[in-house]
Amino acid sequence: MTSPVTEESHRDNPPPTMDNPDFSPLLRELMPELLRYFGRRVPSAEDAADCLGETMIVLWRRREAVPLEREPARRYAYGVAANVLRESQRGRARRFALAERLVAEYDITRDGVVEGDEDSDLTRALGALRPLDRELVLLVAWEGFGVGEAGAILGLSDQASRARYSRARARLRRALASPGDD
Repeated sequence: MTSPVTEESHRDNPPPTMDNPDFSPLLRELMPELLRYFGRRVPSAEDAADCLGETMIVLWRRREAVPLEREPARRYAYGVAANVLRESQRGRARRFALAERLVAEYDITRDGVVEGDEDSDLTRALGALRPLDRELVLLVAWEGFGVGEAGAILGLSDQASRARYSRARARLRRALASPGDD
């Protein structure tokens, strides 16, 4: 017959949890191993670190269920890691499918240029602009914002956005001018 659990006996023999000092070294020992596990299965080191972080969060939330012995804890952690990996892959697949659907629906490339226009004079002229100037021009021309509004979106003052927009338009005009237009 087991003795009843009292508050006093509970203090002397705390339940096994991740808060238990004996478990912390085990968890720290498993982290590099789990990071390598993710590193071999996801596209980037950042994704691997994100997956490891998510795994640690799950282990923390379920700390009462994590065994204290090394091998059972390792198996449990790998089970959690496998679930995190599957969810990460599903999320990546959903994002990729959504991007593909949007590209197909709107017939655009990543840069927002209609397929087949990649070699156009306009595309080359826009590509020659500084990135901030190009984005300012595109927000005005393609998205319908006013120059001041587009500048505010990009963190520019009204005066700076108007000056940049004017210079960018002049550069575009020069780049698009035919040799005989003078």
